[in-house]
Amino acid sequence: MGQAAVRDRGNPPRRLVAGVGDAAREAAPGAGRSPVARDPVTLIVTVRNEEASIDALLDSLLAGSRAPDEIVVAEGGSADATPARLRARAAADPRVRWLSAPGNRSVGRNAAARAARSALIACTDAGVQVEPEWLERITAPFADPGVDVVAGFYRPVGTTWFERAAGVISAPRLSEVNLGRFLPSTRSIAFRRSAWEKVGGFDERWDHNEDTPFALALKKAGFRFAFAPDAVVRWHPRGDLRSFWRQHRRFGYGDGESRVQGWFYATIAAKYALALALFIAGFWFRPAWSALLAGTLLFALSQARRGRGRVGAGVALLAVPALKVAYDAAYLWGYARGTLGTGAGKR
Repeated sequence: MGQAAVRDRGNPPRRLVAGVGDAAREAAPGAGRSPVARDPVTLIVTVRNEEASIDALLDSLLAGSRAPDEIVVAEGGSADATPARLRARAAADPRVRWLSAPGNRSVGRNAAARAARSALIACTDAGVQVEPEWLERITAPFADPGVDVVAGFYRPVGTTWFERAAGVISAPRLSEVNLGRFLPSTRSIAFRRSAWEKVGGFDERWDHNEDTPFALALKKAGFRFAFAPDAVVRWHPRGDLRSFWRQHRRFGYGDGESRVQGWFYATIAAKYALALALFIAGFWFRPAWSALLAGTLLFALSQARRGRGRVGAGVALLAVPALKVAYDAAYLWGYARGTLGTGAGKR
């Protein structure tokens, strides 16, 4: 799994011990607050060309209501000053370690997980904004020894109308989450190291959307999931149509090359196939066009409702439905190319 190329650039090994004290206290019924030992947790993250954001991410993680016992950063071969910034941070704080792990994100995540010294591992992505209570909340469900994986939540943060509309399409509201089908993103996930080991880690064959096969492998292996909706990270959606299309095409390509979520793509394809069939049938049977118009209006209104309270009325009515069509088309195109193995999703 690419171990020969991985080099640890952090501090000398040290044994992690569960903390006891004010930061590790929890309520005990009828006894006020009493010290309780917590299992140590390692935060892993992969980075590449993140010199502008890596300090802010590390600062936010270390300043949280629960700081990681250690942070392991897998550096993926940056062309900027990211390694220099990581070298300086590791020298200044023994909790921060970094290692060189050139390759895709699966290679980096596995390298960081192997280097972790804790039985609990939390994972996020470079470029996100981690809320102060995120790590505390995403690790809280592990108080139940039967929980193996915790799915946190994530919210888009947009500054332009396009980013806000893209966020509506790219991320569900909490009320839209179907717990039976919801899969955690590596933006906001925690898992036991034993679970990661059991499924063989992240599959390093896949360059795109690697968190989906990983989550599905954990589910297939029978590991127990918990959902922590208040463990939130914030991220910035793409700011223009070209980058929006390319991002979701890559996600679709990743699902196609790993042959996962076929039901999801079949459902999307069936919807547009029905619309095309109604359009063609309308040339001979005019009520088919009426049915197509009614279906199109229902689709547009349902997407506009998703944007209510998140974007302006005009953007919700016009941009959100249009972006949903682009989103579906990008996923379908990427999935088809990934399934065929053409490599188009890598561009």
